[in-house]
Amino acid sequence: MGTKLSRSKIEQELSQHLRPGETLLVSGYGSVGMKSCYIGLTDQRLLLNERTIRDEHKALEEIPLADIAEVQVKKPRLFPLDMYLVYLLLKQRRLEIRTHSGRRLEIILQKFAAIQGNETVAERIVAELQARVPGLAPASQ
Repeated sequence: MGTKLSRSKIEQELSQHLRPGETLLVSGYGSVGMKSCYIGLTDQRLLLNERTIRDEHKALEEIPLADIAEVQVKKPRLFPLDMYLVYLLLKQRRLEIRTHSGRRLEIILQKFAAIQGNETVAERIVAELQARVPGLAPASQ
């Protein structure tokens, strides 16, 4: 298991997968379905580094920025008061991405004490993508 989960560990792990001259812009920790992963946005690609239960590298998926067609951040829906308070505490965000090939991804990001600012990663990824991908549309409902 090695190093404890932290922003620097995520950045170090993702940096191992960078191409020469590529820059890591945003990084965080989340899940895609039942898979935990480190999420990284570079100036060229979106990286999804799937992790094992022991937080070791399992697989790497990459999506070129040019393949991203739509992107949107969704906050949790309002539920009855007890569930609403739970979701407020989690500060969960869903980053929804659709590619030109029709693939849809939902990346769940939430607040973690060990990773300061993880709950804002989705918004930062959207802002960077909108600045770097011409004609990027918000995801359709």
